[in-house]
Amino acid sequence: MKKQNGFTLVELVIVIAVLGILAGLAIPYFMEAREEAAKKECLANRTQILRMFHAQQAQGYSGDLTAFLAEVTQKENNENKYFNFIPGCADNGKYYAATTYSGNGVVCDVHVGDSSVMASINSMYEKMLNSIKNSDGSINNEALKELFGKDFSGILGKNDYLREAFNKYLAENGYNVWIEGKGVNGDDTVYFKFHSYDNGQGLLVYANANGKFQNSGDWTANYVYNPNDSKWYYFEKGVYVSNIENLNAAEAWKKIIQQGKGYEEVSLNGNNFVKA
Repeated sequence: MKKQNGFTLVELVIVIAVLGILAGLAIPYFMEAREEAAKKECLANRTQILRMFHAQQAQGYSGDLTAFLAEVTQKENNENKYFNFIPGCADNGKYYAATTYSGNGVVCDVHVGDSSVMASINSMYEKMLNSIKNSDGSINNEALKELFGKDFSGILGKNDYLREAFNKYLAENGYNVWIEGKGVNGDDTVYFKFHSYDNGQGLLVYANANGKFQNSGDWTANYVYNPNDSKWYYFEKGVYVSNIENLNAAEAWKKIIQQGKGYEEVSLNGNNFVKA
């Protein structure tokens, strides 16, 4: 009988199949680990930039956070006097300055992070609701009266009440009422606000040029965040965002675009809108 050297075709096929299965199992875990590492590195870099900015402010730095970011992240002809490396995102994200309820922040357009406008509004809204809820999740009307000096019975179904309570909560905790940003023209200041939908379970965040808190007189927006596709849209002529309290996210957005006279997608870099 002739002695066999090496592997048979069947054996090779089996080995290749097993290796393929192992690779298929390992690659998703590797990619997930890599993404998580990149996210943590990006957050660490943004944190270091913000700490360095505050340290330089204490030493008399006169520029704002946007100018400081441009200086420390410049890649060409870099003369970085603050770091011995160029802090940046491993996934090639761009860094922008953002103002939130907790103060200045650095955001990445890939790894948005907790300092984004959206995260800041939703987080503060959740804190406000938690401050007036019972242990079973129901609204405590007595807590409402005690906190705000007003009876907000049925608050989740009344957007005017929600916004008024939210603004009172911000004021009592030392925060500015609305977060500021810039429109697509770069010189028009806008303010980020919200309208609740789905009986207070969701927030439709929008922006317009009205810096003062108003109830029913403040429902026209130029910039609206679509919770269905997580994108911002610009309505040049403005759009009415009221009367969506009882609608779900899809129904609310459908009603808004039916009232809008044309719109286009825009991007939010920090607190500043740019055309996509």
